[in-house]
Formats: sequence, C-alpha cells, structure tokens
Amino acid sequence: MWMMWNKILDRKIWRSLVVLLLLLLAGGVPARAQDASFSQVYSAPLYLSPSFAGFTSGGRVALNYRDQWPGMGNTFRTYAFSYDEYLASLNSGVGLLFVRDDQGGGQLVSQDLGLVYAYELLLTEKIFFRPGLQFKYAERKIDATRLSQVGPDGQLFPWINAEFPVDQYRKLDASASAMLYTSVWWAGFTLDHLVKNDYGFTDVESNQPVKTVVYGGAKWVYQEGGRGRDEQSASLAFMYRRQDAFQQLDLGVYWYTNPLEVGLWYRGLPGVSSEGLNNNDALIFSLGVNVGPMHLAYSYDLTLSGLAGYSGGSNEFSLIYRFSRGRSSTSPRGPVPCSEPGYGLGDRPSNYRPQRRSLF
Repeated sequence: MWMMWNKILDRKIWRSLVVLLLLLLAGGVPARAQDASFSQVYSAPLYLSPSFAGFTSGGRVALNYRDQWPGMGNTFRTYAFSYDEYLASLNSGVGLLFVRDDQGGGQLVSQDLGLVYAYELLLTEKIFFRPGLQFKYAERKIDATRLSQVGPDGQLFPWINAEFPVDQYRKLDASASAMLYTSVWWAGFTLDHLVKNDYGFTDVESNQPVKTVVYGGAKWVYQEGGRGRDEQSASLAFMYRRQDAFQQLDLGVYWYTNPLEVGLWYRGLPGVSSEGLNNNDALIFSLGVNVGPMHLAYSYDLTLSGLAGYSGGSNEFSLIYRFSRGRSSTSPRGPVPCSEPGYGLGDRPSNYRPQRRSLF
C-alpha cells in the first residue's frame, strides 16, 4: 500500500513539474522553450522543411496528431495539417501548413498558419537542389483559468491570482531551407523563427530562439521493382535539432516492401547533457501501410529517460493522401521515406526533367 501511494505521489510530482515548466515558459522567467517535434519526421514534410513543398508528382494532403506522455495527463498534444502541390510548368512547389501545439490541456496554446514555397533546380544530371521559404502567422495564448498548482499532499487545485498583463500575442514569422537530393540520398537544413519575436506574457522580454534543423539520409534498394515484383529497400536517416541551448539527434532506419514500411529510431545524444540532464530520450517504433494513394502510419515512443515509469510513452498517427497529376507509377520510389518519386527521380522520361535554371 505504501509503495502504491508513493507511485501515485511521484506521478503527481512529475505532473506538477510539467505545470511548473509551462508557467516558466509563459511567465517570462528565463527558460528555453523548444518547438514541438514529430517522431514520424517525414510524415510531416512541410513541418520539417519548406523545401519539401511539392516534393511529389501532384498534390498531397498530410494530417498528423501526437499525444506526448499521456500517462501524466494534460501534457502535450500537437496537430498538423498541410497541403502542397507541384507546379511542373514553374519548377515550383507551393503549400499551406497549419500547426497547433496544446500544452497542459489548453493552458498554453501555440498556433501557426504558413504559406510555403520551394523551387527546384537541376544542378547536374542526377543532383537536384531545392531552396524553400515559409512565411507564417503565429499565435500564442495562455488560459490563466486553467492553471493549477500542487499542494503539500500532491493534490492539484486552481492557481490563485494567476494574472498576466498579456494573455495572447499574434506575430509574423519566417523560415528558410535548402535541400540536395538524388534518387538514392538527400540532405538539407532548415532555419526557423527568423523574425525576432517576444513571446512572453509578462513585461519580461522572452524572444523565440532560432531553431536549426539538419536532416538527411540514403536509400539502398536490394530488390528492384518490375515484372510483377515490388521494390524492396532500406533507408538510413537522421535529424539534428538545435534551439538555443537545447539540442537533439534522431537516428533511424526504415525497411520498405509494398505495402508496408517499418521504422526504428533512437532519439538522444549519448554522453551529452542539457541543463544537467542526460540526453537519452526514447526508442521510436513505427509502422506504415500504403493503401492506393493513401499512406497511414502509427508510431510509439518508448521513453528511456527518468520519465519512463510515468509518461506512458508517446503516440503518433499520420495520414498522407496523394493526388496524382502525372502517369500512374509506383516504382521506383523516391529516396525519402514515405515519399513517391519526385520530379526527375526516374519515373518520367528524361525530356520531362526541368531544364537547368538560375535561381532568379
């Protein structure tokens, strides 16, 4: 009985730490906020990088939902919706991206709505270059009526006198990116929060730190598709993020055989600590299935940190639906996991490839 009470009390302590973190982020106390991150990196392509706008043979809709640490209750839930299209006549991709991050059951909410553009350049016979831009409208708000505090016995009750001079803000923001890719590898980077914004809700200035993302990978096709056989391949991928003092590395491998795509990722930086905490976060297991033009996937984050016994891991769902604008083709696939052949990746005759162009 005593051990059970200790577990309950520990869970409330962890929950109170999450609430305290939200208050620190909202109130302007020097704290380092980080953007939400999806474990299914390439199922949220426009969120990863504006360079992925139009990285398809037609139109594409992507829906994403992430429930982080459900075992602790009212922690972090993130939603994303995007639509993008490839404009072959302009060698361009355009898109729309909406992201909502709900922290503490609505205590702190961030919403972004952005327009995304990417341009595709043929550098050599096999190498393509994709610079991208996003301009977005960002909203951040706090609901003081939902804030809670923890009593001596671990019980939660409403926060008293929780008042803020400003309870929401609306700002403009921007991000930029660049990516190189061929039929077997890709590499790129993204710089986000290029506009300096004060996101604090008090008179203490709290600027949103610039986020840097570096990503890439390579694909090995060990069975070519054709003559009634589906392509079978394996891909290695990585994503490194840095935002102020926070840094994180995701390393993953995918195995694909139509219609299944199985993934295993590790998130962490062994031997590197942040704010005195070991950077050893999670193992991520994912399973995707292709049903015609639709890709469905689920992933689970197995927590490896000190929250392992309390968090309940993280659950993530995604759906991608593609609208074909060219001749139907399922082989070969593009180099990036969850992708189809992009323009110039071998699914079209060479005379369809974009001509060499300058950026302007």
